[in-house]
Amino acid sequence: MLDDEFATALVNILNNTGLANALVAGLLLQLPDPDTWRLTISGDVVASVNAIEQREEGNDYTLERGVGEVGARTINAHDGTYDIVIGAWSFMPAFEVSSPEELVNYMHNIGTHLAIHESGHAILHQRGEDSEAFQDLATGTKTERTWRKHLAAHLDDFRIEKMTNRTTPSPSSHVESVGDTLAHMRKELTESNVLRLTDGEAATSRSSTAVNDLIRVMTYLGAELGAGGKIAKGMRPDPLPEGWDEYLEEVWDAWALNLDRLKPADDPMTVDEIASVLTDLCKIVVLWSQSIIGYHFEMHDDGSWTANWSRAAY
Repeated sequence: MLDDEFATALVNILNNTGLANALVAGLLLQLPDPDTWRLTISGDVVASVNAIEQREEGNDYTLERGVGEVGARTINAHDGTYDIVIGAWSFMPAFEVSSPEELVNYMHNIGTHLAIHESGHAILHQRGEDSEAFQDLATGTKTERTWRKHLAAHLDDFRIEKMTNRTTPSPSSHVESVGDTLAHMRKELTESNVLRLTDGEAATSRSSTAVNDLIRVMTYLGAELGAGGKIAKGMRPDPLPEGWDEYLEEVWDAWALNLDRLKPADDPMTVDEIASVLTDLCKIVVLWSQSIIGYHFEMHDDGSWTANWSRAAY
């Protein structure tokens, strides 16, 4: 929940600096009919999403993604319209600003970026190109296909960020997020390697979630690095996050270049084209997890699974 001082300041900035108009303008770029969407700026995104989606008790929406949080969510309504919820805290920079003018400028930039990004989820859904339309078309082994739904959501985000960054790149870099999330993954894997002795299912869930959280941030970083055009082989963040050489260097080109086969969200693709990328990325993730990360999850033909951790510490 927001404290009263911040809530008052945000309302003032929304109403008196043009931020509210900037958000609406960002949404109208891809969703020109204002009757098809509703925008909510929420101080409690969990409560807002729970109410809109009419979630049952015990099935609350969650914000946490590794060390980060979801800043916004687009919800598809049954009547073909969309509810777009943006967290109020998303407008605040993670770094110090030197003046009120710099703060307002940041809030306009991040707000417009978020508005355009969320509209991207809507247009992919309208064209039948969002994750639910292609995720089950992925081929491969049972282990590879286990990743299909997680990676399909990341493919949506990459296409949307590719579109958004073309005109309104995020004022916050994802380089630091990769380093923080990588450190979080290593901690989760190390602790899971001990937990597996008493609760293998919980250990596997924690490890797979931590790897997926890193993949999510890798997806955003790929879109950030390619904001000026195509992603080139050898393209890397500068400076490299701690742990990059050990865990990401060998996989990065394969990951980023295959992601970049995807078109921006406002450029149509067939579901078969998207599923082809998804299939290849599922293979890459399984090989990377097993041979580089040292977390070996395998789904067997009979529906059973096994998980092994090849490092004592990560």
